[in-house]
Amino acid sequence: MKTNIRVDKVLDYIPIGSKVADIGCDHGYVLIKGVLEDIIIKGIGIEVAKGPYYQAKKNVKEYKLEDKIDIRFGNGLNPLLNDECDICVIGGMGGRLITSIINEDLDKLSLFKRLVLQPMNSESILRRFLLSNNWKIIDEEILIEDRLYLYIVAEKGNMKVNDDFLFEIGPVLAKKNNIGRDQYITEKLMKLEKIKKNLKKIKIEDKNNLKKIDFYIKKWSSYLEN
Repeated sequence: MKTNIRVDKVLDYIPIGSKVADIGCDHGYVLIKGVLEDIIIKGIGIEVAKGPYYQAKKNVKEYKLEDKIDIRFGNGLNPLLNDECDICVIGGMGGRLITSIINEDLDKLSLFKRLVLQPMNSESILRRFLLSNNWKIIDEEILIEDRLYLYIVAEKGNMKVNDDFLFEIGPVLAKKNNIGRDQYITEKLMKLEKIKKNLKKIKIEDKNNLKKIDFYIKKWSSYLEN
């Protein structure tokens, strides 16, 4: 089946023979392609929006995969039973919302072996939550398509960071040196420079805010230079 490269990237992080829960599964393409390529042996898609939910069910039926993929209507991890899946995929939403979803059911979350997450923003909040709840980040990657897409992969375990800024850039991403990471940093710097410029334009004399922005500009820039 024809899909976009974001679906392929998610499947890169799913071990062969996995049982996968896709929270916010949209049209179900991750699960469908995963089953067709013999990566996923069982898939459960959860969708809270009626349009995508019905479309996902239609797509599963079209590929005759009803015996391997179950699309359920509901919110977050609520529709899942314990021990149904070993991999949890959540993407296409903000990091704050992803954090809220997994924080609502920590008992179910603890049953997963791996989390494959794709936050659209607020990634530092998500990283802090993971590390404070005994999840270690094993990989982070930037995918360049119509925009930048960040992938965070976590497994159970302890992880410590010796610099609070690593929650911003990512403890794994910080060690990488590639085009995706550099573009990610460049976009962060552009946003900070824009905020700084706007503050000066409206003549807000907030030295603390400007000092904080300058600090982050310096920190992001230091990684770009490495």
